[in-house]
Amino acid sequence: MNCMSIDPDATLVDLVAFKWLMAGRGWWVDLSRLQRDVAYAGECARRARASGLHALEQQGAALLGSWSPSAANGESAQTLRVA
Repeated sequence: MNCMSIDPDATLVDLVAFKWLMAGRGWWVDLSRLQRDVAYAGECARRARASGLHALEQQGAALLGSWSPSAANGESAQTLRVA
């Protein structure tokens, strides 16, 4: 079961936009780690949802919308890939 996926149409620009929106809230995002570490991506998704910033919530949902807490518990997950 894939517990984490990234929008297949996402680009590096989308990821960088997410990174800078997160930075605006004081949360530094390691894009390399975001694409390979499911638990880290889940934490970023959780923070984006709880940010209170509409643009960040939307960007996070667009990139990381299918994140599931079960991914952090060791279930299989696909690696995030950017076009």
